[in-house]
Amino acid sequence: MTWLFSKRFGNIIKKEGLKVSITLPVRIRIWKLLERFDEAINETSDTGFNWWSSYLRKLPECLKSELGIKELSAYPENGKSVCPSDLEGFLLRGNYPPYFFDAIELFYDMLSGDKQTLFQKNINEIMEENNQCWRMIDGKIFPIDSQYIEEEIVRKSCELMESVQFQGAFVEFEKARIDIINNDFEGAIQNANLAIESTIKSVLKISKAKPGELFKKLRESGIIPEYYSGFLEVFEKNILRSVAIMRNEEPGAGHGKGKEIKVIPRSLAELGVNLAGVIIKYIIERHLEGKDNLEEY
Repeated sequence: MTWLFSKRFGNIIKKEGLKVSITLPVRIRIWKLLERFDEAINETSDTGFNWWSSYLRKLPECLKSELGIKELSAYPENGKSVCPSDLEGFLLRGNYPPYFFDAIELFYDMLSGDKQTLFQKNINEIMEENNQCWRMIDGKIFPIDSQYIEEEIVRKSCELMESVQFQGAFVEFEKARIDIINNDFEGAIQNANLAIESTIKSVLKISKAKPGELFKKLRESGIIPEYYSGFLEVFEKNILRSVAIMRNEEPGAGHGKGKEIKVIPRSLAELGVNLAGVIIKYIIERHLEGKDNLEEY
């Protein structure tokens, strides 16, 4: 089973906290893109029978299996009642927009690595050119509030976590982003902090450590260079610990909520997630550069 868009955001969509709308020009462009990336594939049954299929031919059955529906449906070109449809009609005139994104994600999963990269790039270009607030990251569609944050921080952080297989950090960071969408700002800050801790553990190859000890070990590892006298101390206290401090000190975000529970503002939660993305990106890049390069500092 695949954790598709409609499943990830199902609860918030039902609560009308997230509106999914895809214009017809965007639907048409993406349908044409699917056709362009479609490929013939040879399949074999359990009995050894061979036949030719393609990604687009397989996609309807994949959708039915993942979504638990008997048939694809859509509004007819001339009419108001939903009726059974082929894949093209389902994508162009489907009655439940989140399923459109599910189809894109499933199609992405069928592609080979190089074609996945190009397909995702094309999807994001279509969204950007049509002023749509959606972007694909690692084959998953997400809503965005700021193109800069998505492209320069979030996307690169996710790509790095995936490239070095920091799965724990990747999952926690993704949860933090989904928490923002679900208006769970406490959860967003907590998961952002966990993502930083998991990244450090993965870099240092340790399974357990208290946060204070974890940050100290990172300082001592040599992964973070002493750019100038006192840098490491400043880096740890004012940058590395920033999201952890946010979690511990902000009422309602972590420990010590007190008698009066305060509402965490969205702006603070977004700051925490974006800071986590910047810190994670930097730590992983230093890890990938390797200790052999530290002499230059």
